[in-house]
Amino acid sequence: MNYRLLVTALPIVACLLTGFPTDSEACTRIFWNTNPGLMIVGRNEDYVTASHPTFVATPRGVKRWGTSDPAKRSGSISWTVKYGNVASYANNRFPNDGMNEAGLTARTLFYVDGDPNETVAPGSDRKELDEDHWVSFALDNFADVADAVDAIRNEVYLVSVVGKEGSGFSYATPKHLAMADATGDSAIIEIQDGKVRIFHGPQYQILTNPPSYQEELANAEKYRDVTQDKLPVSWSASDRFVRSEFFLRHLPKPRDNDAPTAYGFMYSALATSMMPAGLPAPAEDKAVVKKLVATLKDPNETYGSSTYFQSISDLTNKHYRFRSLIAPSDVYFDFAGYDFGEDEPVRIIKRIDQYAQQGWSGDVKPQLVAIEGDIYDQAIA
Repeated sequence: MNYRLLVTALPIVACLLTGFPTDSEACTRIFWNTNPGLMIVGRNEDYVTASHPTFVATPRGVKRWGTSDPAKRSGSISWTVKYGNVASYANNRFPNDGMNEAGLTARTLFYVDGDPNETVAPGSDRKELDEDHWVSFALDNFADVADAVDAIRNEVYLVSVVGKEGSGFSYATPKHLAMADATGDSAIIEIQDGKVRIFHGPQYQILTNPPSYQEELANAEKYRDVTQDKLPVSWSASDRFVRSEFFLRHLPKPRDNDAPTAYGFMYSALATSMMPAGLPAPAEDKAVVKKLVATLKDPNETYGSSTYFQSISDLTNKHYRFRSLIAPSDVYFDFAGYDFGEDEPVRIIKRIDQYAQQGWSGDVKPQLVAIEGDIYDQAIA
């Protein structure tokens, strides 16, 4: 089976700091699933802007399709939200990080080696699932990784989408998908050479960007027994993968599985691969960076290639944390006590990255505002 990816991706921007290469789309995901009774996922979101993130709380009962294009709905998968969830949506369109009330978490990262030119085999009876719906499809429908993987194998074909220049979209494609659940199970999903490759199992803890996942694993194996002075030090995807895996293996167990301590440990692990604000672009990429920034709704919001947000998903205690580049501390959403009932509206926080500038701290539930319809019905942010 071949799988369709639409349109070409936005240019990939490389940045340098003291001669070390790095990807401007360079994100990192770490799944800490070696402490029984405390399953935690951490993520760095690296880009040239915060992508106007909207924090969205979706209740059960919302009707959704696998595409934002009404003309394609008849060929896309559709569903009614089964599990309430929260997620960060870039530009009101692209859910790239979140978790649901059952303890499943999902996120997309930029996949530099993805091929945007494959087409689905004629006669396919699977339904279309566009890339800007991958995360919501997983969070809305499934309580565990195994069921989500089964649906992706058998019910849908994956389609890439790309932000339209000048439209306010700032995300780039193609992506790969990472999922994890409260049992410690994990899956990494990539489209390679027109076919979906699924890496399913608790051993798949780390995800960065290129090359293919099997190549990342093979490279990391070379560093399995090295000491810390031999770790690679660049911001390349492969080097960040190796460092993340090394520090994950050496994280101490929190006393009594104390969750706040674990969050601190996870942030410290994420810090080994995060990008300091303002990483300079090399001369050969300055024109590309300028063009990319010019397509943003507000070019003044860029601080160069940086880690614009970090998240922590506590799958055991149903607790989600969000830390912005422009804030001194994080905020959180505690699932306990929140009503995801079918009669509840979709609620949002616009520009969640600016919570510190609003004077907010702690639990963000009081800041949620109800909207009419779904987030996918809203104007591009």
